[in-house]
Amino acid sequence: MNKQCLSLTVRAGQVFGALFLTAWLGAAWAGDVTPKMQPKIDAYKKQAVAWAADPLIVKSVKEANAKGPIPMMGNAKWRELKETDPIVKAFVDHPAGQLMSKWMNADAKGINKIVLTGNKSQRVAFTSMPAIYIGKGKPNFDASFNDGKVWQQGESKPDPSTNIDSVQISAPVKDAGKVIGVLLVSLTAGNLNQ
Repeated sequence: MNKQCLSLTVRAGQVFGALFLTAWLGAAWAGDVTPKMQPKIDAYKKQAVAWAADPLIVKSVKEANAKGPIPMMGNAKWRELKETDPIVKAFVDHPAGQLMSKWMNADAKGINKIVLTGNKSQRVAFTSMPAIYIGKGKPNFDASFNDGKVWQQGESKPDPSTNIDSVQISAPVKDAGKVIGVLLVSLTAGNLNQ
């Protein structure tokens, strides 16, 4: 190997190494929920609890629970649907979906998605199509539904459906003190750092 070729190989290795290190460090830091972010997240958690208690939200979850999930609709079949599919549009156009869209649009920099889920972890309404239809087994559903607690994602990461770097929170929807569903709010991480 001649000197010029060796020099180019070394430089390419250095550039690749620097890019890799920069990307790795960026990924390591991008996910941290910082002390600066936490007060804003806490305020959103209080807001999510209030929204989860809204009479229209409670009524919508009760009605959806009485009907149950869409027959034969699992996560694999859900992923085949498009945002424009009438099944998907019905969730956005649902009165609860419209109310949640109003909440989200009032804070478009801070909130990028809201999803309402019933007692079988099926979707009730949402502002934009989530990646899955059945949320059981996911911490945002399980912690709020099974434990009746407000849940917070421990780090920011791209939302599975919007691909926006987000911190997800969820709050239980209750009827007469009993948990009947879950309200998920996806917070835009970039806004939390401002």
